[in-house]
Amino acid sequence: MISGSRRNRAFGAALFALVFATPACATEPDPDRFRAEIDAFIARLGPSSNGAVTWAGSDPYEVRRDGEGLAAVIANARLSLNTPQSSELTLDRIEIREIARMEGGELVELALALPKSMILNDPDGAETKIELQNAKARTVMEAVSGRGRETVIEIAGARIEQARTGTWVSLGPLSMSSKLVAEPNGGWSGPVEFDARDIEYFLPQAPVGGSIDQISFVGKSAGPRLKELDKLRDAVDRLQAEDGKSPQARGAAFLAALPTISEPFSTIRGQLVVKGLAVRAVTGEKLVAVAKAGSTAEITGLDTHEAALRFGIYQEDLELAPSILEKWKVPRRAMLDIGLVDLGTQPLKDLLSALITATDEQASGESESNVYKQLALQQALGAAAKLNPTFHIYDITVDTEDVGLSLTAEAKGSPLAPKGYTAAADVIVRGFDEIPKLSGGIPFAEYLPVLREIGTEGTAPDGTPRLQFHLTSAAGQWIVINGNDVSAWFDGTQAAAGQQRVLKPTDPPMRGADVESVQRALAAAQMPVAQDGEYNSATASAVARFQKEKGLNVSGVVDTATRQRLGGSGDPLRRGGRN
Repeated sequence: MISGSRRNRAFGAALFALVFATPACATEPDPDRFRAEIDAFIARLGPSSNGAVTWAGSDPYEVRRDGEGLAAVIANARLSLNTPQSSELTLDRIEIREIARMEGGELVELALALPKSMILNDPDGAETKIELQNAKARTVMEAVSGRGRETVIEIAGARIEQARTGTWVSLGPLSMSSKLVAEPNGGWSGPVEFDARDIEYFLPQAPVGGSIDQISFVGKSAGPRLKELDKLRDAVDRLQAEDGKSPQARGAAFLAALPTISEPFSTIRGQLVVKGLAVRAVTGEKLVAVAKAGSTAEITGLDTHEAALRFGIYQEDLELAPSILEKWKVPRRAMLDIGLVDLGTQPLKDLLSALITATDEQASGESESNVYKQLALQQALGAAAKLNPTFHIYDITVDTEDVGLSLTAEAKGSPLAPKGYTAAADVIVRGFDEIPKLSGGIPFAEYLPVLREIGTEGTAPDGTPRLQFHLTSAAGQWIVINGNDVSAWFDGTQAAAGQQRVLKPTDPPMRGADVESVQRALAAAQMPVAQDGEYNSATASAVARFQKEKGLNVSGVVDTATRQRLGGSGDPLRRGGRN
């Protein structure tokens, strides 16, 4: 099939341009003028796509009257998709028909009959066929600028097939719609929807096939001032009209304007949902199945002093073949929902401007360029320091058959700049004792028995047991769990000569006479533990139980306070011992 993400983007740009950038008609049916508008659009196709798509020709076409409007039929249109491996896309037939004029001729409604057949030819001779069934579009456009106000695309079915590899994709009904709505208060909103159903595919390279019941996307952007959006669109049009500049130069001009692009917007949000995904081997074995999966993204407050960003991704009822992963290890349900709030919009613009300046290649000499970039990077760091957002984990959930975890958290400031830094989190775990079975590579797995001692017993609404943890972090106490400082787990400082080691679980475990002494003291304190001279997780768990019983900080780490209390348990602790 089509190879390379850049070629896919170019192909998408070609179809997008044909539907959304079709030229508008004059207020009176004028075939010559309509043809001139079509030719002007064709000439600007390359610049408007930044060189990704260019017009390679078509059969001669005519414009004819169609009732009160005009119609043009273009046969055998050829588009060049300019990727590292350039391809040519041939479209059998496109019909553009004017069906109405509105608001005194300022708006024009067009109907398009999209191609029934398209062929993509790669330089190596590979041919990809795209067949569309009853594909049509309707669009309302501004007569002067040619910008779309409302577009609806409907395709009854489609099939994409590459004979050389045997790759194919088919789908049932597909629809897309977008709209720009002028609000009474001078603002605007732009809803967008996409829906594709009954998708089937086969990828012989894997080799796998499968199906998807539905892919849908619902999005909306909005802003308080339509005039500001029009200014942005004018700026984009000017960039596209600069035919004489190279794609690189026009790309640099776009980057220079990037910090102001958010000004017309207050909200941008979107939700993608995939239902009924199935991946099967050629034998018919179901390898992967997901009942529902999706993602959400939202940016709000762009028109205020503080913005907020939120992103989520989730899946429900995941099934994997046993040959991929044992059933009891499969995360049947998973959720990631995170965000930033109180994000200063002016510092964000300053940061973006500084980063763009740091990548600018306009400085005349190498020395000047280096100074230029260093100054810009310093400005970027200064802007970043002023952002000062609050980071939220609204929900991280993972559920396997035997183990479940739920996490919420909030952090203000940065541990890299401890002043004002604070963080807190709550973790609830189902099936805590089953965690070691999931994987031998879990970070800090040796501390799990200690966590068991630190955790607070609780129950879920359905009565099943849970283990709960409240975590806090601040300068000087980097990690505190249920009131117990466990920062020593992450402290790699070595004991100075003549000082006793801080004993804690490590991989490989610490060994020595000091470990043996601790184990004897634990036994004397009625904390049974193997006398093997190895500071493993079992010994650390016994130390944690001793600390809890004596009212000490519970960490499973033998520090000075724990060593003193153990020394009073019948076996004076001795110095010495190396790992």
